[in-house]
Amino acid sequence: MEKNISLERLTLFEGVILGELRFVGRRCSFYEDLPSKAVLVAYSGSRFSDLGLVKDMDLGWAKFFYARLPGDWGGLYDEYLYERDLPVFCGFALNGMAVEFRTARTGREILVVSEKAWHGQREEVKSFLLEAGYAIPEEKLGEMDFTLTLGGDPEFEAYLDGEIVPAVDIPIFRRGGYDSPIGLDADWCAVELRPAPAYSEEEYAENFLALVERVREEGILLSVQGDRFALGGHIHIGSPNPFVARVLREGAKSFVKALDDFVGRVLLPTSGKARGEYKCLGAYEIKNYGWEYKTPPSSFYADLEALRIVYKLVRNLVGTLLRERELSYEILANGRVKPEEYHRFLTPEETEYFLGFPERWARGEIPPFVPMAAVSAAG
Repeated sequence: MEKNISLERLTLFEGVILGELRFVGRRCSFYEDLPSKAVLVAYSGSRFSDLGLVKDMDLGWAKFFYARLPGDWGGLYDEYLYERDLPVFCGFALNGMAVEFRTARTGREILVVSEKAWHGQREEVKSFLLEAGYAIPEEKLGEMDFTLTLGGDPEFEAYLDGEIVPAVDIPIFRRGGYDSPIGLDADWCAVELRPAPAYSEEEYAENFLALVERVREEGILLSVQGDRFALGGHIHIGSPNPFVARVLREGAKSFVKALDDFVGRVLLPTSGKARGEYKCLGAYEIKNYGWEYKTPPSSFYADLEALRIVYKLVRNLVGTLLRERELSYEILANGRVKPEEYHRFLTPEETEYFLGFPERWARGEIPPFVPMAAVSAAG
């Protein structure tokens, strides 16, 4: 049976593509999920708070409030803006009917436009959006650089002195918390590593192993068994180009359907007993850079060659659908993708190695730990 997956056409504004478009009805104080080049259309009376301003601003069509320092903050104001990555005022546009901001740490550009200008000065707004880089003509999308960023936040069980220990009980993970490269998952029980994003599967593996080396120095093994704590090998896909990132976000369901067929159905049976409701196809979360594919377990991190192949497969599959806008492949009677279809994204040898991973895992041929010997050699 042939399966066809395609990407829908993006929503346009006056024939141009925006990096991101949102409408603000009342209050806005959360900017973390906004991608760069986001356009916010403010309805009359909207209020924007937690901003990097010298003083509050009332522009008539919207009010903007500077970020108040918490009572226990002992640093400088600019340091607070940087720590929270809050939007900092850059200037006015469209004769005062729009305001530009840039986030303090990550440099994401945000434009706030009045609803009146958005609907009443469409040609003037369109010209500004194109000139300032908030939009591109639709025909230019095919000329974009479709280079992808590869990331992840795999989860592991901490194995110390011969037993599984909740990660929160171990200082190196407790200190890292929920944002550092080495830290905890949301339930405090599993270890979560957050390698720096990369542009190739080899670079991603190197970034991952650099974190594992720091854990190894503490005498801790990282288990991928997942029988006590739920473990996911979440895969992050993004783009530094805001317009490509928008295609990724809006087409997330299509990308994930293809990944389920090529990756999820293969790896899901290697999930640990504790995974429970997380053991499912179609799991993903939209991010400002693109999306996070949450179906795979972390089992494949126990085999560094499998890790490299999985990320190569994901990069090539997503890149193909991104460029060609559609993807067709043969599905066998058992619901699995015909092995020869993988040869579009992997070598025959890599395909055989990847598809054989679940059987090797089931036979116990793969020790359920991140291979520390390879880490030591790499170091």
